[in-house]
Amino acid sequence: MSKIKQLAMFSISAVLSLLCLMGFAGRAEALPVSTLDFTSGAVSWDGRYGRILDRLFAEDGSITLGSYQSMTDIVDPITHGHKTFSLFTSGLNGAPAPSMSIDGASITLDLSSLYFGASHGDHLQAWNIGGMATGLFNPQTSQFSLSWEHIFRERGHHWKHDRMTDRSATFFLQGTTEMAQTPVPLSTSLLFFTIGLLFVGGLFWLKPRMVSRETAS
Repeated sequence: MSKIKQLAMFSISAVLSLLCLMGFAGRAEALPVSTLDFTSGAVSWDGRYGRILDRLFAEDGSITLGSYQSMTDIVDPITHGHKTFSLFTSGLNGAPAPSMSIDGASITLDLSSLYFGASHGDHLQAWNIGGMATGLFNPQTSQFSLSWEHIFRERGHHWKHDRMTDRSATFFLQGTTEMAQTPVPLSTSLLFFTIGLLFVGGLFWLKPRMVSRETAS
């Protein structure tokens, strides 16, 4: 192979390497939020287990996006008497795992798969308490505040007969989001430095071959 062809092949390789590095440098897009860490919350509901729910939401907890969580993953369960109360997410009602979207200072969280559970031994009662939560988001501090309403279908006691009634509960959460790690873009100076190393390495690779050919001739 002639020296011109060798130099041409090396130049093409260097250009391709530069394009690959530039392409990687341009991918500085932020990855989705991975978890929501809430530091305070509350439940406005005077129905059954209302106080227990309020205590669970007042704990520090974490909601994982994109996957369901068991009864010990979101917050620490509370034991009262012979029952243990907890929060968990599940697709029991066909709801998807929690997901979130952020639009500027607005945040929307699909929590339709959130459940409140009361377990006693092997027996478990579960109530869906989720909904579509909306609120505010601070991009500088990653802080959020969310609220949603859920309608409970309960049996109300009337002086003539029992009847089912709809009762609304309001849920509040606030805390911070945890962003997944983003790729760090390469600077322009680092790109040129890398290409310089490739060029110098190519010269060292070509020089012994050029000398051996001149000696042989």
